[in-house]
Amino acid sequence: STDRFFTIDVPYLGGGRSILFNLCRAGTMGIVTSLLFALPPLLALRTLSPARLFRRQIDPSPASFDWQDRGILIGGGLLLVVLVFWQAGTIRLGLWVIGVLSFAATFLGIAVFLFLKLLRKFPRTFGGLSFRQGLSNLYRPGNQTLPLAVSVGIGITVLFTLAQIEASLMDHLRENLPKDTPSLFFIDLQPDQKKPFETLVAGWPLSGPPRLTPLVRSRLIKIDGNKVSEMTTANRPDGWYFTREYVLTEQKVLPEHNRILQGSWWSSGPRPLSSGPQISVEAEAARHLGIHLGSILTFDIQGVPISGKVTSMREVDWGSFTTNFFMIFSPGSLSGAPTTYVAEVRTAPQEDLPLQSAVVRSFPNVTVIPLREVLEGIARLLERMAVVIRWLARITLLAGLVVLSGALAATRYQRLREMAIFKAIGFARPDLLRSLAVEHLLFGVLTGIVSSLLSVPLAYIVVRFLLDVPWSFHPERVILGIAATAFLTLGTGLLSTYNTLGKKPLAILRTE
Repeated sequence: STDRFFTIDVPYLGGGRSILFNLCRAGTMGIVTSLLFALPPLLALRTLSPARLFRRQIDPSPASFDWQDRGILIGGGLLLVVLVFWQAGTIRLGLWVIGVLSFAATFLGIAVFLFLKLLRKFPRTFGGLSFRQGLSNLYRPGNQTLPLAVSVGIGITVLFTLAQIEASLMDHLRENLPKDTPSLFFIDLQPDQKKPFETLVAGWPLSGPPRLTPLVRSRLIKIDGNKVSEMTTANRPDGWYFTREYVLTEQKVLPEHNRILQGSWWSSGPRPLSSGPQISVEAEAARHLGIHLGSILTFDIQGVPISGKVTSMREVDWGSFTTNFFMIFSPGSLSGAPTTYVAEVRTAPQEDLPLQSAVVRSFPNVTVIPLREVLEGIARLLERMAVVIRWLARITLLAGLVVLSGALAATRYQRLREMAIFKAIGFARPDLLRSLAVEHLLFGVLTGIVSSLLSVPLAYIVVRFLLDVPWSFHPERVILGIAATAFLTLGTGLLSTYNTLGKKPLAILRTE
């Protein structure tokens, strides 16, 4: 747009030192997080008496923590919070991250707890013996279903959220690129170059006649008689609305991709054009500037003040990639003001470069913006962003599966004892394998369903309120994600526990 440019800010890492600094910061967070998870069992061992080891079957109560142990854990938690703020860069973003993670863990914990309560009331006569045993394993004494589901579920939630955000962004790009987007913009055409330019481009095979729009550069100096220079705007996030340069224009007809929200356009309303300069203001700018219908705005155009009355508010589709403006004057209001022109031209792709060369040779002062190349660059950038998001999702899923494998390995002794007892009472290896498959498959389905219930509203909040693009829901991604979670959890669980199936029950039971 002429008055508002579409930009994508890509942070520069600042070379090798900055990359090394980011790696050290990420490594520090990983080490601190690992230590926090390892500290509770290590601190419990510090005060554990040898006699408790021999009485663990009749006294399974967990070891207690003294005030020193609690202080260590609280200090480690506070250190992790400080690292989160450090990584986030701002207090506000850090609070958002901590709040979302806390809410996600709480939601997952409550949802899984209620689901396990329902499973306990499931009819015991349904399904075969292996199915009933696998179902019971989810809520048996000493089960790890709840902490595992919370740990793995947070990772799966991030994965599902990223997938929904990526889908909404790509849909927005595909659906909102207008079919009649100009391929070339020519900026800074002088008034005496207007006719020669039209004559030059008329000899080219264009998709339509070129559209030339007059531009007048100015500064906003007064709002309803109050000087902008005397307003306190330095610390306001929207202060640039008051201090920026405004590109003005005058148009008789309401531009395409604009919609009147309040008031009326001068060519369709009851006001005659002789009632003085009238101004149509973009609605978002009017909100930040405190402008309403009837406000008097004064602009400085190279030292000459020009005032006008606000008679309408517009909604502008800035994604249309055409000339759009914050402020539009009624026809004749800017007569005599220093004016330049911007021209929009639509050509076939193969004609872009020859036409650019011809215009630059004839008008060296004109700046050419090849919008087709810009849009193609944006599309390539978004595709790369989508690749990054997919890799982040894969890493997140891998981390969740590692957590699951570690938790299963931690309960290996309990698994060995259970399987030895089952074999002793007549369970065959296929029966045990089916029981494990049912347990891990149901665990994956449970984690996937609960994570999807949390990820969809999170993705909606990010897309609508942070990225400010339309939300599009893709149920097929949710279903595919739940299925993938279930089967990956099944595969990880079976691989982690399969070697225990071959253990002889007698050798295990003799250790009791």
